[in-house]
Amino acid sequence: MDLYASLCAITGAEYVSREQEENYIYSRDSGAQPPRRVDGVVLPGSVEEVQRILVLANREGIPVTPLGGGFTLSALVVPQKGGIVMDMKRMDKILEVNEISRYALIEAGVSQAALRSHLKKHFPRLQHSTPEAPPTVTVTGNVLIQGHGHLTPRYGLNSDMVNGMEVVLATGE
Repeated sequence: MDLYASLCAITGAEYVSREQEENYIYSRDSGAQPPRRVDGVVLPGSVEEVQRILVLANREGIPVTPLGGGFTLSALVVPQKGGIVMDMKRMDKILEVNEISRYALIEAGVSQAALRSHLKKHFPRLQHSTPEAPPTVTVTGNVLIQGHGHLTPRYGLNSDMVNGMEVVLATGE
């Protein structure tokens, strides 16, 4: 099985890389951990592509490391045993904001800055618990590491403010 060709068939060649220079960037974070092996990088653009990538990886026994903004400092988004880095930056849409029920439905690659800017422009009455992190940090990444923001003293961790998630399991379900 040619991993590169299989990933290209799922997302298109422009969203797959196996180049040494690009793999090097994804092999590390800003922390002190040493770089680790990356076999390829893929940027899915939809839930269906994520599912197909995970079905392929599961069938072939290839580890997958998801990446949001990539701003952790402790190698949380660096592959432990090689494999594919699945960079979620193409999935950056704010799908819905409901001002009455006070929620936003977003894709995994939406940054804190994008959500904050969107809310400020279109829904100025809604508050967003912005973390003390770079603006390019993803909302999803901050939630997954139990992040906090300026509303957390009153309402709990940012993850406490999540009403639901659509999650793709390793089997593609």
